[in-house]
Amino acid sequence: MKRTFTLSLISAALISASMAATAASNPVTEVHSELDYEPTSSVMGDEVRTRVNKFTVETADGKHRFGVRGRIMLDAAYLDDNYMTTDDDRLDRGDLAKYGTIIRRARLGMLGVMYDRWEWQVEVDFRDPVTYDIEEGDDIEGIRFANTYVAYLFDHGRLAVGHFKEPFSMESSTSSRRISFIERATPVDAYRPSREMGIMYETLNPNYYAALGLFGGDGVSRNRTNTEGYSIAGRAAFSPVYDASARVWSHLGVSLNYRSNGYEHEKSRGRDKEYNDIRLRSRLGTRAIDGRVIGRRDFSDVKDMTRYAIEAAYGVGSFSIQGEYVGVKLNRDEDARGFENPDVVSISNGGYYVQTSFFTTGEQRNYRRFSGDFGRTRVQNPVGAGGYGAIELLARYAYADHTDHHDERGAQELKHYTLGLNWYPVDDIVLKFNAMYVDAKTSSRNLAAGEFKTWDSMVYALRFQFEF
Repeated sequence: MKRTFTLSLISAALISASMAATAASNPVTEVHSELDYEPTSSVMGDEVRTRVNKFTVETADGKHRFGVRGRIMLDAAYLDDNYMTTDDDRLDRGDLAKYGTIIRRARLGMLGVMYDRWEWQVEVDFRDPVTYDIEEGDDIEGIRFANTYVAYLFDHGRLAVGHFKEPFSMESSTSSRRISFIERATPVDAYRPSREMGIMYETLNPNYYAALGLFGGDGVSRNRTNTEGYSIAGRAAFSPVYDASARVWSHLGVSLNYRSNGYEHEKSRGRDKEYNDIRLRSRLGTRAIDGRVIGRRDFSDVKDMTRYAIEAAYGVGSFSIQGEYVGVKLNRDEDARGFENPDVVSISNGGYYVQTSFFTTGEQRNYRRFSGDFGRTRVQNPVGAGGYGAIELLARYAYADHTDHHDERGAQELKHYTLGLNWYPVDDIVLKFNAMYVDAKTSSRNLAAGEFKTWDSMVYALRFQFEF
């Protein structure tokens, strides 16, 4: 028995040494060791090549890696004044709900690395099923694709092809798992681009981030008579001041996105192209009560549009502040006939937000220079290990000027005040509470041009979020 035990120890030591030597020679792991970049992160542990938490397995030489992950976000909300926040003045629309619950996100994904250099990911979202209509080209019922791509990993960058976010805005680039509030700030939510099919190169450098991509449509909706258009998107960010030992960081960034809009040929109406409607929309700060404030009317006959964002953030110890200005300019088809207010051919809207965060328990936001966004909060004293978790206090002011519109019912202005409280019992679970004051102005057919109806409401929202 003693001899067997001794041989087992020797064998384990040899295997451990072999794995350690192989991992050290793995070029992807070595080059990206300074980055908290999930697809290339080592499984951890020399003696075992399987990690149960965030389930990941890899081959002994580290050249092939496979992982499964997911996220669940469960929301509830209460609206203090549901009459004044109706979407429309028409009585048949009815009032908004007083309170509600929703599965905001339910995602399941797989990701990994093949042959040491090929990264891949497939992720689907099971929330908000809607009916698919082939003739109208509506969204597919059931699941929606999130990140679905293959990328080649260079020593200091990656070239990705597939379905993923267009590079734009610090808040948009940050995963929904890592944003501070329940929803993104109003101007970011309204004006940012979505995930599209495309090809993009982005850096993987510890000190800065840059990305440039060419994108088509969303890769899911189908209409055989529609030409989907394209966009060119770029983002760059760096940290002018960064001292990890002093827990000080800063961020400056800029984003630019140009999209040529999709269209259908409409010879029968006397024009060559009928452009797709453009929807730029934001809500009350929660989807559990789906009141639409910004973007009650779509933009029609838009030939192309340009989005831009200016980003800034600063953190010292447990305190951080960040803000962005986001703008959009739309150019309408001057040759189109029959649409409302044909003299309106150029439309510009925009907004900004400023938010602060403070951890009363000593943690800090996990700013990542290599991607210009935020990663997972690391809880210093988790529940179950003798601690009480992490507590984060938040405040945000957001403003959106959406008053430039060709439709008299489409003009809105929103001032959105939010106080937040987050509790992280462990790294992968967070409970969020937001108290929001909504101060809005909306136009209507019943009002004269340039006149607005003003209203305000309090919204209270709660989220339970966990990931695996």
